[in-house]
Amino acid sequence: MKEGVTFFVMALIGLVLACVYIESQGGNPFASAHSPVSQGAAGNSIIGGPSLSAAKIDSILSSAGSPAAGTGATFVYDSAQYDIDDAIALAFMHHESSYGTSGIAVQTHSLGNIRCTDGYSCIGGFRAYGSWQDGITDWYKLMASPVYVGGGLTTLSQIIPKYAPASENDPSAYIAAVESDVSTWRAA
Repeated sequence: MKEGVTFFVMALIGLVLACVYIESQGGNPFASAHSPVSQGAAGNSIIGGPSLSAAKIDSILSSAGSPAAGTGATFVYDSAQYDIDDAIALAFMHHESSYGTSGIAVQTHSLGNIRCTDGYSCIGGFRAYGSWQDGITDWYKLMASPVYVGGGLTTLSQIIPKYAPASENDPSAYIAAVESDVSTWRAA
C-alpha cells in the first residue's frame, strides 16, 4: 500500500511540474486542442476552457496599466473550473472598464460591472469585491449560472443582449468588441 501511495504522490508531482513548465514556456496546461473555444468556436460560444495562458493575460493587463495585473492565474483557473473561455472574460473586462482602469470598476474590483443583487456589498449599484480575484471568480460564477450558460445561453449573441441590454448599451458593438479582442489575442 505504501508503494501505491508513493507512486501516486510522485505522479502528482510530475503532473504539477509538467504544468508549471508548460506555463513557463507561454503555453496553457489547461487548454484542450479539442475544445471548440480554443479553436475559435462557431457561433461565438463562450464554452470551453482557457485559450490564453496566465502569462499572456498578465502581459495584456500589465501593458494596459491594469490594477488587476498579476491575476492571470485566476482567469485561467476559473476558466478551467467553469468551462468558460478566459479570453472572453478578459474581453468583457476590457470593454466594461478598460481592464479596471476606468469607471466604477476601479472601486468595485468588478470584472464586468455586475449589477448589485442581494447578498453582495455594492458601490454605485454594482457588486463590489475585496479583491480582483474575487471579482473575476464571481463573473465566472454568474456566467456559468442558470442566468446564462446554465440556462442555455452559450453564445455572445445570446448573452450580451441580456447582460448589457440595448437600453444601456449597443449589444452589436459589444459583441464585435469582444470578438475582436479574442481574435487578436488568439492570433498573437
